[in-house]
Order: sequence, then C-alpha cells, then structure tokens
Amino acid sequence: MKQFDAEILENRELAEDYFEMFLSWPDGVRVPFPGQVVSFRVDRSITPFLRRPFALASFQRETRVASVIYHVRGPATIRMSEKRKGDVIDTLGPRGFYFQLGKERNALLVGGGVGTGPMVFAANWLAAKGFTPRLILGYRHGGLVPQLDLLPLVRLSICTDDGSHGFRGTTVNFLESLSPDEIDDAFVWACGPNPMLKAAHFWAHPQGIPCKVSLEEVMACGVGACVGCTVETTDDRKTARVCTEGPVFASEVIRWT
Repeated sequence: MKQFDAEILENRELAEDYFEMFLSWPDGVRVPFPGQVVSFRVDRSITPFLRRPFALASFQRETRVASVIYHVRGPATIRMSEKRKGDVIDTLGPRGFYFQLGKERNALLVGGGVGTGPMVFAANWLAAKGFTPRLILGYRHGGLVPQLDLLPLVRLSICTDDGSHGFRGTTVNFLESLSPDEIDDAFVWACGPNPMLKAAHFWAHPQGIPCKVSLEEVMACGVGACVGCTVETTDDRKTARVCTEGPVFASEVIRWT
C-alpha cells in the first residue's frame, strides 16, 4: 500500500448520479486486483477530513490507468464529481484482500449500486483469462443503469426492480431463474448492499456453490486502527475488520443478521 497523488485523466457521468473517475497509476505502485480498494482524501484543505474508500472498477496494465465508479450522495462525492482532467487526488492503495479463483470455471458475478465497479473489474479480468463470466447487475430503475466498457466474452444481464430495463426483479431473482446447466461448475463473486450479499450467500451456500463477497462498510481510518468497520464472523475471530481482513470474504465466514 502506498500514498500517492493520482492525476485525473477523465471524470465522466455514467448514469443518474453515477460517475467513473480515471486515474494515472504510478509505476512504483503495485498492480491492483479485483476487489481491492483505494481511499481518497478528496480535498486537503477543507472538510471532510476522513478518507473515502472506493473499490477499483478497472486497471489497464499497458497504460497504467485505473478507475473507480462512485455514487454522488454526500459532500465528498460531490467534490469528486467536480474534479476535472489534470486535477490530482491524494490516493492510498491498493489495499485489501481480493477475489481469488478456485477450481470452478463458471463465473456468476453479482453487483448492485456502487458494487458495480468491482464486479466490472472482475468480469473483464476473468474474460482476459479466457473465462466467459456472466455479469448480473441490479438497479432500482433503468435511469440508474450505466454505460459500461466490457470485453466481448462478458455476458451482461441487467435487472431492475420495476422492470424498466432488462430482467424484472433482483439479481438473486435472476440467479433463481437459471437452469441447472447454467449453474453447473459455478462460483459466485458479489459486491453491493448487504441484503443482496446475504441473499446471494443463502442462494449459493445450500447448493454447494462457492461464494465470495466484498463488503461495503464505512472505513474511518482505513488501516485497522479505529476498529470502526468490524463485522461479525462465524470463525474463531468473532469479528473482522473489513479494511484489513477484507473487503473480500468467503460468504460462510460472515455472520449474516
């Protein structure tokens, strides 16, 4: 993990209040993997003082360009949306445990809201390795559906609660609609709101489908000192810090409440 000033190369609106910020990635900073996060100090001179964590949405090795997808919903993200090409942003990363492959080959990637970014990163990363991942993204309505850059091998399915775009229902409703052949040799990676992650776990676990989740928690310090982002676990730890022991966990390790 390293602190550095990242130059903003582009900051574009993808959908209603959703943006993607593209950043230069210095040569001396480790290559990131899907599920890892960076944290920004959005403005050095004024509040908010705390860093804001964001999961990476892409990384191009050849050009060393990374991006994050973020939702404008508070003072920090409003200021982020106002940044322009050539500005710099104080960045700390990459950090955290990332999604790792097992023996299964049928990738089912589930995302929602700000969980879109890491799942897009994971889908393109898998496609570059020769997988044909199914990327299942859920939104409340069609106005929130972003325009995404996906490799040809990625099979995209959009779900909306009101049916205004794609499949009518949730991402887990979509998983439930898949045939036995479509879930054979499958594994699930998911990122998004906790109710969605919980539902993905309880769909996958009884069927013996490995499921890994990237948790969204407020990270005040981002380095494990404040213990403000802990979650309850089913193992001997009892609790785990998302910023240092996550954000990616095997879903059966989380005590879902």
